[in-house]
Amino acid sequence: MRRYARPTALLVALAIAGLAAQGPETFEVVSVRSMGPASAEALARFGSGCDGTFPRVENHRFSVATTAYALITWAYGFNQHGGCGFVNNGNFITGGPDWIRSERFDVQAVMPDTAPVSTLGEFLNGSAPAIEAMLRAMLADRFKLAVHREQRDAPVYALVAARGGAHVPTAKRDEPTMYRLDRQRDADGLTIDHLIVSSADTTYIALMLTLITRRPVVDRSGLGGTFSFDLRFAPQDAKPGDSSAASLFTALQEQLGLRLEDSRAPVDVVVIDRAERPSDN
Repeated sequence: MRRYARPTALLVALAIAGLAAQGPETFEVVSVRSMGPASAEALARFGSGCDGTFPRVENHRFSVATTAYALITWAYGFNQHGGCGFVNNGNFITGGPDWIRSERFDVQAVMPDTAPVSTLGEFLNGSAPAIEAMLRAMLADRFKLAVHREQRDAPVYALVAARGGAHVPTAKRDEPTMYRLDRQRDADGLTIDHLIVSSADTTYIALMLTLITRRPVVDRSGLGGTFSFDLRFAPQDAKPGDSSAASLFTALQEQLGLRLEDSRAPVDVVVIDRAERPSDN
């Protein structure tokens, strides 16, 4: 377990420059321990390097058991676009040794008392920059991670309102956040996929669509708030006669009033220059 020195100097707001004071940017205490290979099934489902694990963020503590690749996606701001699945399907992190995508690490970290208090939802939405900064510092110290950024123009799907307007059901008050993909069979034995969403905003919806289409989806719907629905559609790999449901693209328009359109978007690509396996402590 490694203990970082607590900052001793107060960060003063620079009124002339219009800059607000920033919180501490390192974990006060952090432990990293190798857990061996990630589940091949999980990596296949969520994309190489993404094992589908969410961290716990509570009481100034951050804990997770996942790959270094997933940690890098969170540390470098990709949560604003849907996190690991978005990055993987767009190949927005390149380079580095194979183990960063296949080996899991248990990370237990304590934030300074003076760090901003953030929820898991804020972190997953890209609204917890202090935690992202602490993760970058931890990756540089424990994983010897060195990266540089490049900007590229990438093909994406844009999630937009269909002609006639969106009609996505609004979530009920206090409804728990949940989203999952299920595959079921109808009375005739034909396959139907279900995207089941509860109290999720369009960032999460775009992420789930990224996992289904295997192509980055950016939210340009303009919709605010949270939504709940059960979207029924034919599997992406279904052959004619295999499913009684409409294609994903048709189902989105008919059931939710949304559309996926071909587009391009400038994206920041993180290029890994160096990474080393951390020692356990």
